[in-house]
This record gives sequence, C-alpha cells and structure tokens, in this order.
Amino acid sequence: MSVDRDEWTATADLHGPEFAEPESPAPKLIMFGAVPLAAALCGLAPALGWAAYVADPRPRFAVADRFPGADGVLVAWPQEAFAAVGGIDSSTAVLLLTHDPTLDDPALEIALRSPCAFVGAMGSRRTQAARRERLLAAGLSQAEVGRLSGPIGLDTGARTAPETALAILAEIVAVRHGRDGGRLTSAEGSIHEVRA
Repeated sequence: MSVDRDEWTATADLHGPEFAEPESPAPKLIMFGAVPLAAALCGLAPALGWAAYVADPRPRFAVADRFPGADGVLVAWPQEAFAAVGGIDSSTAVLLLTHDPTLDDPALEIALRSPCAFVGAMGSRRTQAARRERLLAAGLSQAEVGRLSGPIGLDTGARTAPETALAILAEIVAVRHGRDGGRLTSAEGSIHEVRA
C-alpha cells in the first residue's frame, strides 16, 4: 500500500508534537582537531539539526574530503576559526578532540569565557586535571573552568569512533535539555517533561 503526498501531509499531525522542529538557524558544533572522531561527529550532527565545523591549523589533516558531513572544514587556529563560523552564541557547542594543549588550550580559553552552551574535551582524568590546572594558571576563574565537560560523553561503553560520537552528542543533547543523561527506566516523572 502506498501513501501519496497529500495523504501523508494530512496525517502528519497524527505523529504529534513529541519531537520538536529544528531550531533556525541551526546550532553550531565546532570541533578542534581533524581526527577520525570529528568525521564520525560530522556524520551524526546533521541528523540532529546541527551545523558541524572542523578546525585544525594543520592543512594536511584539515581536508574537506575527510569530513563529508561538515558544513565547513577550516585550516585555522581557534580565534580565526571562531570568527570564520560567525562567532559563538548560546546555542554553540565546542569540542576539543586533539589532546594537544597547543591547540586545545587557546580554544578552551575563548570558549569557556563565551556564552556557548557546551564545552567538552577528550582525554583521561589525569589529562583533564592537568588541563584544568593550565587554564586556572592562564587566568580563567574556577567557575569558567567548571564549565568544561571532560572526559566528554555519556558512559555508554563506547569503543569505536561512531559509538564515541553518539555518546558525545547524547551528552550535549542532555545538557541542552537540562538532563543528566541517565537511563529512562531509572527516571522519575514524565519522560517528555520539559525542564527549565
């Protein structure tokens, strides 16, 4: 049985307001580090309505063909990259994927002082502790450094780049909606409850 376009349009409301329409303009996902994880994130982000950008000052890695889902691949340092994508606003998420303080720290200093909604970084707990110490020594406040999510992603047991990308995007979605990312089977109250 086939359904024609008019019939589909007439029944579209039956699927209810359970899922919100994407925001306009699209929120930005700005990733530093032209690594395989960035490619996996670029593959998933558009399905969530995000405009995905990859920035890396190394031209041999920041190649558009490696990131087919990206809205832009920039050979740029953080300050230049943020300017090139139109800046940072309250719907922007910034991800640091390189484990390299030379790139990560300047990006974090800008992002953590900005109004962006989410800032996350890859790395072990030891790496995160050292990163936080460097940021405090650079003059960021405890509150600014406290905004950093790292290690990034929900605890899903992810092993592959796509699984890790899913865990990271799930954390961003949870934070955007004021949730902690726990299992719905453990949640109390309505699963569709809008929280302030």
